[in-house]
Amino acid sequence: MADQKDDDLIVVDGSLFEEDAETKTRAANKVAKHFGISDEALEGVEEFKKQLTDHKAWDLPFMGYVNEDGYGYAYVTDQAVAPGGWDAHKAFESLSPDVQTAFAIRMLFTHRDVDRYGANMFLHYERGLNVRFEIPTSHSY
Repeated sequence: MADQKDDDLIVVDGSLFEEDAETKTRAANKVAKHFGISDEALEGVEEFKKQLTDHKAWDLPFMGYVNEDGYGYAYVTDQAVAPGGWDAHKAFESLSPDVQTAFAIRMLFTHRDVDRYGANMFLHYERGLNVRFEIPTSHSY
């Protein structure tokens, strides 16, 4: 489970990455509620997830942050246009701040590195929150 030790710190237990979607969602929602996110905002996350699915936009940098091939993450707002012209980043920006925050927290628990690190950048630069991933390691050599 994730644990908050400071008012601006989210600690994510990396062992959750391999868990089922319901377990990850429960953990993410617990963190979101710790930061004052309402059930209504959590419903908004589900609505935005449906939009991403409907527009086949999950592989786009909808939070705005992309890995610039060895140069680190950059905020690039024009690379999230889905086939058919739907702008996933503009749609994300039009969400209420609570839904945006809750969505980014949810992405911290996904199995995809690109979503986790984009969410990390968003939460750090847009919300002033810090994220620490505690990834289990092997003890065998």
